[in-house]
Amino acid sequence: MLMPVMCTQCAEDLIANVGTIPTDGIPMEMRVVPVQTVGLYRTNCNRGHEIVMVADFQHFELLFESAIEAFVDTYFRESVSSFAAALERFYEFAIQTLLVDRKVAIETIRAMWKPVSNQSERQLGMFIGLYTAAHGRPPTLLPDNRISFRNNVIHKGHFPTPQETFDFGNSVYELLNLSLKELRENFEEAMQTARSIARQAAFAQLKDGESAITFGMGTTVSLTVLDEPPPMADAINAVAARLRRQRNQESVPMERA
Repeated sequence: MLMPVMCTQCAEDLIANVGTIPTDGIPMEMRVVPVQTVGLYRTNCNRGHEIVMVADFQHFELLFESAIEAFVDTYFRESVSSFAAALERFYEFAIQTLLVDRKVAIETIRAMWKPVSNQSERQLGMFIGLYTAAHGRPPTLLPDNRISFRNNVIHKGHFPTPQETFDFGNSVYELLNLSLKELRENFEEAMQTARSIARQAAFAQLKDGESAITFGMGTTVSLTVLDEPPPMADAINAVAARLRRQRNQESVPMERA
């Protein structure tokens, strides 16, 4: 998966040259760089300006986007793996949010996570316990048949069909959208604090004297996009269209705020 980044110096130069940004925006060249776990990106634009940016995304948002890209490119085993990983990393984010809501310090959350960071079953158990304590009922989880399918793909080497991959991804998609809606409705303030954990990890990687611009974009599963989520098929088509533009190196418009 590639991450598009924009040169802020070029943007400032363009604005200075055109004055007020037209209603339909002005074309901006984007650079694409490989996505990283820690969202700090360094590159140079075509004019040689240094770009240092921090991506304001959660791990699960990018993993789900990567899963759809793999589906579009017909890498179905990889797609299933990324869909499954996106759900696991959402559980991590939800755990952080629920602990923040209970006034647990971020440093304590980081220390708590280290012993379970490689133990997905314990993470799931932690999520179920915290969710049940917060809501008075257990959470909605993937059906057993979807879990068996995931295990067959990831652990037994099963090559899924396009329809099987779509059905699994759609189950994860619906579950993530339901869970995100619950977080927004019940834990908005804690969720925003939990979002900062990833940003802090990225900013901690800056060199002395280095500064970074924070950037984001609307991912298919997103903490920042509040619109009603489209059907899975429409989301896949949107990602496919973005990939075509990206691979054709098309410019994107910078719009007026």
